[in-house]
Amino acid sequence: MSISSEIFNFAVSLVEKSGYAGVFGLMIIASAAVPIPSEVILPVAGYLVSIGQLNFWLVVALAAMGSLIGTLIAYSIGYFLGRGAILRYGRYIRMNEGHLKTAEKWFARNGNVTVLFCQFVPLIRTLVPFPAGIGEMKLWKFVGFSLIGIVVWDTVLVYIGYYVGRNFLAISLALNGAFTQIGIVAVVLAIVIIALWIRHRRSQQAQRKESGSTASSSPSST
Repeated sequence: MSISSEIFNFAVSLVEKSGYAGVFGLMIIASAAVPIPSEVILPVAGYLVSIGQLNFWLVVALAAMGSLIGTLIAYSIGYFLGRGAILRYGRYIRMNEGHLKTAEKWFARNGNVTVLFCQFVPLIRTLVPFPAGIGEMKLWKFVGFSLIGIVVWDTVLVYIGYYVGRNFLAISLALNGAFTQIGIVAVVLAIVIIALWIRHRRSQQAQRKESGSTASSSPSST
């Protein structure tokens, strides 16, 4: 995904001047399919964390909340207005039918899990909420899958900016074409987290069943 110097400079300037409010507002806009990539916003915020201007976890929390709000906006557009309205007005945010078809293919091929995995793929992450809304995916599933991916990905991006410190400008531009590879690592991490959670739930259910069967098979007192 190409980042123009104008968009890059705008994001850097707004985050530096507005701090937490800039991070929150920009993440809403970026996640609602407006072409301001989070791959620029959050490393900038991470850099400000590294110099003591912002707090790491507060940045992650506000970024995640902003991302979720923007994603829900895109989902609501698909759910309430449908495909026709998206195609009619998508040109105002540089989204065409080809972009929407790509997102629809992702969603059709992988179903609900796409909402999770798409959070780690630039461009697609901002487009998949539209077919999720059009397809009337259950809201609780959409929010759950989205939030897992959002928190993992936003944390990774903030940490990149924090880790590289004062070299964030050069490194952010150099990594512009490499965020898909970073996303793969984040996907693996998300899968591990989900697998551990499922294993924990199944273990709890098995324990409940075992306790229930033990109680029912015990002899009644006379």
